[in-house]
Amino acid sequence: MLAALFKSINKALVLVFTLLLFAPVVQASWEEAGGVIEGATSDVIKLLENEELLVEGQEDQLISEIDLLLTPVVDFPYIAKGVMGKYYRRASKEQREQFAGVFKTTLLKTYAKALVGFKIENYEMVPPRSESPDERKQIVTMNVFSADGTKYSLIYYMKKADQGWKLVNAILDGSVNIRLSFKNQFADMVQKNRGDLGKVISSWKEKVDPGKESA
Repeated sequence: MLAALFKSINKALVLVFTLLLFAPVVQASWEEAGGVIEGATSDVIKLLENEELLVEGQEDQLISEIDLLLTPVVDFPYIAKGVMGKYYRRASKEQREQFAGVFKTTLLKTYAKALVGFKIENYEMVPPRSESPDERKQIVTMNVFSADGTKYSLIYYMKKADQGWKLVNAILDGSVNIRLSFKNQFADMVQKNRGDLGKVISSWKEKVDPGKESA
């Protein structure tokens, strides 16, 4: 009886000390991931202060500048793979690489167009409500305020890679799941093109052009 009691106490102590040791690591992981998002947001805001990049005819330069800021932060190939979904295995290596490139281009163009029409006035980081069970995966929430005072909630899904923390998905106001939205669009295009992945990939840029009304 006494032996069983000591055994239970020992297990409890091991659990307590494990949690105490692990908690700072988890907190540090969130702070690292959050720092990447906050740094990228700050850099984008500074970039938009250059009004010369916002005038008509400077879209390519703006996209190029945004590319330099986001490529170290966003895992475009990982997101592209998720967008292809079950069709990724069916695609050839060349098709996967081609779509990753086209997807990145259209995503950057869409983002640049949105930034021009949306004036970011301020932002705030939202502390996590609970700890992530996996220190290599973190959810970072940020509130962004437009010039008219409207608040938007952005939820960033971060994953620790060899090169550091990378953004792998984002949700706007709890309803617009970026990766899922594009994934559904990709699947719909595959169905309409009778499973022809090559045709879907080659026409993706035209179909997802943010300048079109269908975007």
